Amino acid sequence: MNIFRSRSRLRVVAAVLALGLIAAACGADADVAEVADESLTQDELVDLIGEPAGASAQVGDQVLTPDGLAELSDGTLDKRQAAASITSWVRNELWYAELAARGFEVTDDHFAAARAELETIALSDPSVPDLDTAFGAEVIRSQALPTVVAEYLLDVAQVEPAWPVQLCASHILVETEQEALAAIERLDAGEDFATLAMELSIGPSGPNGGDLGCADPSGYVPEFSAGAALVDAPGVSAPVETQFGWHVIEVRSFDASPSDDPAAIRQAVFSTEDFADMQQAVFARDVVVDPVYGSWDTATLSVVPADG
Repeated sequence: MNIFRSRSRLRVVAAVLALGLIAAACGADADVAEVADESLTQDELVDLIGEPAGASAQVGDQVLTPDGLAELSDGTLDKRQAAASITSWVRNELWYAELAARGFEVTDDHFAAARAELETIALSDPSVPDLDTAFGAEVIRSQALPTVVAEYLLDVAQVEPAWPVQLCASHILVETEQEALAAIERLDAGEDFATLAMELSIGPSGPNGGDLGCADPSGYVPEFSAGAALVDAPGVSAPVETQFGWHVIEVRSFDASPSDDPAAIRQAVFSTEDFADMQQAVFARDVVVDPVYGSWDTATLSVVPADG
């Protein structure tokens, strides 16, 4: 799972991703809940769910009760909203239960760091919820989870990140092979690549000296990536033909690129087989959902509401 993108805004809670984590809000108040077309008091809801403790969902020995469900809410609660809240809670619990089973201790410091991140995001994003509510606490747990899982894999499991291969290159795009060969002759004579690209290239990167930056090579047409792969970097390619014309490619590097960026590190860790194995173990865990609210769907990792 794609999991873990930039967390500059609260949208990252849903990006928590690659893990399939969703901090889904729901509506209800502490006294009244709406299920389909009927409204229930909290006492009626507890009676409807039944004993023990009116459990609505359970992962291992962790239980979400109707009271806890009500605390996650701030409006009207219907079956689908309840299912979304239970889904969010269960997904968090699945991962935290797996971490506990592997002997990894999640501390208050992890959650304090996640809270600080969310408080910073809240300065420019009004969608950040009140972090002092039960729902806010659940959002904090979701925010912390990518960092916690990455920490376990890196520090405890000693997983080597699967750094992505990046092609760092510039190019000169011309219409004919003869023009490409002529450009190469001028480069061999000592002319500057960027200056020549600004003069000759018909591609949109020409005014910037042909610079394409560093990117996943799969983002280019296959002929371009294949031509670049033949270069002993750093170096310049032979003419490469694509649907856009003829390219002369200056390859600065074409290899796996380690990074110090925390988001990039998480992404590299979550691209490993070790993470995939952990994810499989997480999703194989038993989940019990009270049929009043629906059933747990292992294909979508979510609660399917009882009304379908």
